[in-house]
Amino acid sequence: MTLAQFQTACKAAQNPTLDLSATDDTMLFGCGLPGFKPVHTTLAAVAKLIRWQAIRFNGQWDAEALNEIATIGRKKFLIVD
Repeated sequence: MTLAQFQTACKAAQNPTLDLSATDDTMLFGCGLPGFKPVHTTLAAVAKLIRWQAIRFNGQWDAEALNEIATIGRKKFLIVD
C-alpha cells in the first residue's frame, strides 16, 4: 500500500456518512502478527480496519494505531481497485 492509498483510506474512515458495514475485512484479521503474509485487499477494507483499530471511544484518532496500520500496510496490503 502506498502513502497515497493510505491517505485515501484514512479519509474514507473519517467520513461518517460512508457505510462500511458490508465491507469484508476478514482477510486483514491478524495483520499485526509476525506470520501474516501479504494479501490483496481493497481501500474500503483498510478504511474499515482503520475505523476499528484507530478510533478511540471519545471520537479522537489514535495516532500510534494509525502509524501501526500504515507500517503494516506498506508491506502486507496489496490494494486492488
